[in-house]
Amino acid sequence: MVPEFAPGRPRGTLAKVNTEPFIDPSEDDFEPSQPPQPRRLRRLFLLPAALAAVVLVVLVAVVGYTPEFYAERLAVGGPFEGRDPGAASLVAEQAARRLVTSGSTFHAAFLRVGRWESVFTERELNAWLAIDLPQNHASLLPDAVTAPRVQMLPGRVRAGFRLGQGILSATVWIEAEVVLRQANQVAIRLAGAWLGGLPLPKGLLLDQIARRLERLGTVTETRRIDNQKMLLVYIPSTHQAGGLSHWLEAIRIASGELALAGETRQGPVRAATQP
Repeated sequence: MVPEFAPGRPRGTLAKVNTEPFIDPSEDDFEPSQPPQPRRLRRLFLLPAALAAVVLVVLVAVVGYTPEFYAERLAVGGPFEGRDPGAASLVAEQAARRLVTSGSTFHAAFLRVGRWESVFTERELNAWLAIDLPQNHASLLPDAVTAPRVQMLPGRVRAGFRLGQGILSATVWIEAEVVLRQANQVAIRLAGAWLGGLPLPKGLLLDQIARRLERLGTVTETRRIDNQKMLLVYIPSTHQAGGLSHWLEAIRIASGELALAGETRQGPVRAATQP
């Protein structure tokens, strides 16, 4: 090996060789990068967790929805229509008493031979549901069901109630068309059913309604009419020889009221048999 001479030195003088190790100045600041695998795993975990949280928030908001018609009628005596709540409660108590009185009059006429009819207003019905039902007839309500309310529209009925208790409760509500197909035969078609803002299967609700009506002594049948599933309710006339039969001949649902009309007839009397 031929030695190198440093420039500017006399010939024959060897250049001093630097024997110190080479150090990269950036080496002191160097930090090893985090392995990429745990970082990817965190992203894979956080994304579904964030999506689940968003879905949960949306679901709570949807189920917690309360329809306007129900919220307006939830307060005793509502909608207030600008009245003082205390005055509205007094009016509601009077309306509930009127419904009890008109119901008693209707029942008396129903048991006598002859024609009968009666009109029930939406305000009277909701006042009775808010005051008299929980106080005197609470057993009529299924478990976990409270505060039923109704709204009468032309040819239709909206009904709602609270299901559950406290923060674990929601509004169940339906909209239904009700028509009288013939005497003592009522047809119910569900236009929709919801838990808050979440649609419910209408067939399931029709089955529940049918079971409740059958406990009251009616006969029900589910049938498709005009390509729509309907619940047919047959009201027994209770016709017996020598007894009375009752015939519902008209139902009228208008804005804010329900009207019923029909006739109670005397059954044929059997001739006495000779001994």
